[in-house]
Amino acid sequence: MTINNLSSILLAVLFIISTVSTSVSFSQEEVILDSIHTGGKYRITTYNDKEVIGKVIKQDSVYLFITTEEGTVRIRHEDVFSVSKTTMPRLIKALLSLGGGIYLQSGDYGGYRETNKPGYTFDFSAAYPFSENKAIRLDLSYSRLKRDAASYSYYYNPNGPGYSTQNVDVYSAYVDFVFGNFTTNADFSVYGIAGIGLMHVNEGEYQYTDYYYYDTTYTYTTRTYPGFSNTNFSMAIGGGMRFKVNNRLGAFLEAQYNMTTYEGFFWFFGRGYFPIRAGVTYTFY
Repeated sequence: MTINNLSSILLAVLFIISTVSTSVSFSQEEVILDSIHTGGKYRITTYNDKEVIGKVIKQDSVYLFITTEEGTVRIRHEDVFSVSKTTMPRLIKALLSLGGGIYLQSGDYGGYRETNKPGYTFDFSAAYPFSENKAIRLDLSYSRLKRDAASYSYYYNPNGPGYSTQNVDVYSAYVDFVFGNFTTNADFSVYGIAGIGLMHVNEGEYQYTDYYYYDTTYTYTTRTYPGFSNTNFSMAIGGGMRFKVNNRLGAFLEAQYNMTTYEGFFWFFGRGYFPIRAGVTYTFY
């Protein structure tokens, strides 16, 4: 199976994951409706979706008086939508992720696109939910690919000139919209990703060795070709799965398709990359 065929399959899978994850209906936490006792600690949700967590210090026929970390809050009985003894916030405040994995590419240019080997990638992201199923995320990553000698045209002529291995470093930064379940009671969730950002590609220097035969003597010449770099706009689409280990720690598995605008528009002369990563998460409440 060629890299281009693999890229087509992965792209189709990523579109399905990102679409399904936005339409999945996640089960909500079962609300425990209790009679409210003075001195008890509760999580109270109002009809305007405001959440108050604290200790009831006083109540009358009209108001509840609750002390929280920020101070004392007064809530009308008629404004209370639900009451729970669970004092953990309903919504995650922030989610940090650190991971790594393999880095594939497709849609390359030049004469050696099919023989580039997979590289490796590292990633750090910080997601900030603004609703139960939506979040904005900053995603930073570093990846490296290697072009070995067999990738160049002389592969078909072993007696021709020789090239050394070339390192290709890829730095990317995306602002993503993430669609999933960001409530604190979710032990497992599927999510989709759609984002835009910048990709900086640094293609390192490499050596070129040629030789010729004259009068029973081989003469070798080695030249060093300098590296070059470019920075372009890039789009990201993908999806993943997140597992909760405990209230703070978790694990994730994620795949993306990154399309960059190298020497043209996204769909013309662009290049595609496929990072597939796994790692750990840390949750803030």
